[in-house]
Amino acid sequence: MNQPHRSKTLAGALALFLGWAGAHRLYLGSRLWWLYPVIAMPAMGLAFAASGEAWFRHPGFFVAALVALIAMLEAIVISLTPDEKWDARRNPGSGIASASRWGPVFVAVLSLMLGATLMMSVLAIALEAWFDAIRAGRL
Repeated sequence: MNQPHRSKTLAGALALFLGWAGAHRLYLGSRLWWLYPVIAMPAMGLAFAASGEAWFRHPGFFVAALVALIAMLEAIVISLTPDEKWDARRNPGSGIASASRWGPVFVAVLSLMLGATLMMSVLAIALEAWFDAIRAGRL
């Protein structure tokens, strides 16, 4: 029985750009793909609804950012998996051997750059709020 061939580059790109929605997990056939949007979307909704202009200081934003960071880490792992291991795990019955070239490398580099930027931004916002609370005597 022929199975569909799953592209490593497409899976990595889905994890990078739509990872918060679990698109890469859905593409790869994971049963729990729906956990990503179930966690990220309500968290961002709460952040937007509760905080007005300071939505990025709400705990919901940090939860959604964590989901996005996990997806970006998965994009890096997916992209840097050797072709033989990828085919053995994701394409056992497809009959097509993966021959990825530079596509997954570019996805991994972009994931690393965007993930590091998001992580530094979230840490800066969190530490600013923490130091403001200490200065105001709330902690």
